[in-house]
Amino acid sequence: MVAEGAIFTDVSWERVEESEFHGCTFVGSNLSEAIVSDTRFVECRFERCDFSLWKPSGSLIGSCRFEDSRLLGIDWTLADWPRVALYEANVFLRCDLSMGTFADLELGSIHFIECRLRESSFRFARMAGADLRGSDCLGTDFQGADLSGAGLVGAIGLLVDPLSSKLQGATVDAAAGIAILGSLGINLESVETDPAQNP
Repeated sequence: MVAEGAIFTDVSWERVEESEFHGCTFVGSNLSEAIVSDTRFVECRFERCDFSLWKPSGSLIGSCRFEDSRLLGIDWTLADWPRVALYEANVFLRCDLSMGTFADLELGSIHFIECRLRESSFRFARMAGADLRGSDCLGTDFQGADLSGAGLVGAIGLLVDPLSSKLQGATVDAAAGIAILGSLGINLESVETDPAQNP
């Protein structure tokens, strides 16, 4: 199948092979547990879809946007992530990607905004400039990940070891900063100044 600019509403597929979707929109569609092999999704939009446990074997996902969708338990390492910067970063907005595996992938400046990323693995992923604003990262593994220049403000439950991961230029809020210092065994205390001692 080759589709360009098509709109798919409430479709339910169990298998997709050797297909190409360019600039397509999927609304309320169900590809949970689907086997998707050697397929390309380029500049596609997914709204309120369920992709939980799908298997994107050898499939490319580039410049795509996912909104309010379920993508639970996916091994994203099965996908054919682009090795060169031909595509814009994928965007996930208010999606549930819990228990996913992104280990050792070149993710670029991927966006996970207000997403649920619980118990996922980003071990040694390259994601410099990524945006994780407002996402739930409880139990998520960032061991060895490159988060240089990443936006981490409002990330919940974020635990990153600055000795194993790259955090240069990352933007964090006070809660994340305290957690990072805590991982180094540093305790942060506030110091109150006595106004009477000021000249």
